[in-house]
Amino acid sequence: MFSHLYLFKNRTFSLFFTGNAISLIGWGFNFIAVGWIVLERTGSAIALGKINAIAILPGLVIAAFAGAIIDRMNRKHLLVCLDLFRFFTVLIIPILMWTGNFHIWHLYIMAFFVGLGSSIFWPTAAAFTQEIVGDKDYLSANALLSASYQSGSLLGSALGGFVIHWYGVETALFLDAFTYLISATLIGLATHESNVKRPDHETVIETFKAGFSYIKKEKLLFGYSISTVFADVAIWGNFTVLTIAFSVNVLNAGAKGFGLMDGAYGVGALLSSFLAMMMAKKFGSKSLLIVAYLVAGICSLILPMFPMLYVSMILFMIMGIHNNSARILSRTVMMENVPNAVMGRFQTVVGVITRSLIIGSTLIIGWLVETQSVKMGLQSTALWFWISLIGVFITYKLRPDLFRKKQ
Repeated sequence: MFSHLYLFKNRTFSLFFTGNAISLIGWGFNFIAVGWIVLERTGSAIALGKINAIAILPGLVIAAFAGAIIDRMNRKHLLVCLDLFRFFTVLIIPILMWTGNFHIWHLYIMAFFVGLGSSIFWPTAAAFTQEIVGDKDYLSANALLSASYQSGSLLGSALGGFVIHWYGVETALFLDAFTYLISATLIGLATHESNVKRPDHETVIETFKAGFSYIKKEKLLFGYSISTVFADVAIWGNFTVLTIAFSVNVLNAGAKGFGLMDGAYGVGALLSSFLAMMMAKKFGSKSLLIVAYLVAGICSLILPMFPMLYVSMILFMIMGIHNNSARILSRTVMMENVPNAVMGRFQTVVGVITRSLIIGSTLIIGWLVETQSVKMGLQSTALWFWISLIGVFITYKLRPDLFRKKQ
């Protein structure tokens, strides 16, 4: 289980790993704080869906061209700049709150600019990971980084509700901002000279077109990547609205229940960071992906049948185990098949589609919760997981070589 810890001998990987884990603590605080402010001040699930959509919108505008930039720039320097950008963006909100000048529209502006930074940060981080570890270490690196993501978001989500209850949302958002500063410092301390050949002779437009040429050539690989996106949309889109709505409207557990359920998902996701490596070696990525998406969908389907906080926490933990196992494996399959020189462009095109689906799903789920029921929203979300399942099955039948039997 712990045989992959040798990667920490790589100083660049270790600093990157630690910085991301800390910044994800802040993300957990932000996730709960923003949702709580919106529902407390507006009482509207639709408003919560709108702010989530606004956070994703920048990715639609710049993501495709951002991929060309990612593949041309020093990725370490870009990561540091993006962390600092998000630090200053988030920091403005608690300052406005402490000075009595905060208005709800300020939160929408913050969400837009944080979304802008994040839409570039995450594909850069994936390309950087692929760059700093060997191809035989992709699964190990993805599993360990997932552990850092989940450990950070777990602590942030579990503690966020309590921090808001005891010290207020201002403190939660201040802590969120500070974690980005720490992450920027740690990544900046990493010593890394990239050996990836950059297309300096090309314009950004030419680099952009080259990325699309690769996607056109690898249609099935691209289609597989899009199919796995639907499970991510279920988590990042639907459940950003459904978790807090389920806690408030069904369980009557408030911010504390929201934090506990999200924290339980984080526990499951953290466990998956180790379980996915063992299971992939034994059964192969294809089989594990199919089982993971099947179980995650079943959990979403039966969640409203047992409206008890502790039962909900168990189901969220099971979803965390299976959905995050699928994310680790789908990311590894992508790294194994997409050259690093075009990884930024490939991922950001996938990101445009992901963000489009998330915007639509959050608005639809917000409408379902407000006009129909939380139960209907949860049950419809099961379909998103099963679309990913079908995509993996079809891809394997057509191109089994994309999936290594043993990782």
